[in-house]
Amino acid sequence: MAIKVEVFTSEPPCSGGRLLLKLIDKIREEYREKIEVEIYKGVNPKLNEYNIGTSPAVVIDKDIRIIGVCPSEETLKEALREAGV
Repeated sequence: MAIKVEVFTSEPPCSGGRLLLKLIDKIREEYREKIEVEIYKGVNPKLNEYNIGTSPAVVIDKDIRIIGVCPSEETLKEALREAGV
């Protein structure tokens, strides 16, 4: 079963958000069926659900893993490994 990865950026995305979107495309291609990616841009009810007040942010399997910065590729891959991917 694929692990859900939720990505939050402002609309329009800030520089960190733009970098994160590029990184997520690369990660999505590498992990293919192992992850399910959902991207939320701008104001979204999910922000309140997770109590996120800063973007960009990455939620992996309902766990807020990264907030306020674009992570390095290694940091994001480590977060995915910790989530069981």
